[in-house]
Amino acid sequence: MGSRVSDESPPPRELLLDVAPAPGDLSQMSGSAMAPVVVSVLVAGALAKYVNLTAAGLALVGALVVSLILRKPRLGRFVLRVEGDALEVRRERAPEAVARVTLAEVVDVTVERKRAPATGRGAPPERVQIALERSGAESVLVPEEPMTPIEGEEWHAKVRVFLRKHGWVPRDERTSP
Repeated sequence: MGSRVSDESPPPRELLLDVAPAPGDLSQMSGSAMAPVVVSVLVAGALAKYVNLTAAGLALVGALVVSLILRKPRLGRFVLRVEGDALEVRRERAPEAVARVTLAEVVDVTVERKRAPATGRGAPPERVQIALERSGAESVLVPEEPMTPIEGEEWHAKVRVFLRKHGWVPRDERTSP
């Protein structure tokens, strides 16, 4: 019979990990993340009532300056980029890569589970990160902020499929020479 001509385009070179923060995490300005704002407003209100408006204004300006100095830069989402047999893990707006490895160095892609801090209402929620396990080195964890287990499992599968399209094979499926 005739040979089949493949119309398949090459796999995408990048995978953007667009992970939503877990509900109630500090990144959504809930819980104790609101404390600096609330405390600043309460202190300014007390100063306005018992001292004067100038002291209250200075307290608010001081709180704003401190919050701007201590603010973490927004580096964007994680991007996995494959060029040839090299895998680069980087942030969208960061000048330097988080990690550069060959696909052969990545022995597995797993889900690393962690317990979130207890809230006082039942068991603490579980949070996960995707771990790119490397031979002879520390795993690369993405994203920085852990996500819910359901979303973690979805991204785990997407990362594995992305890497497999570029010829990556997990350690347990590799054949010894």
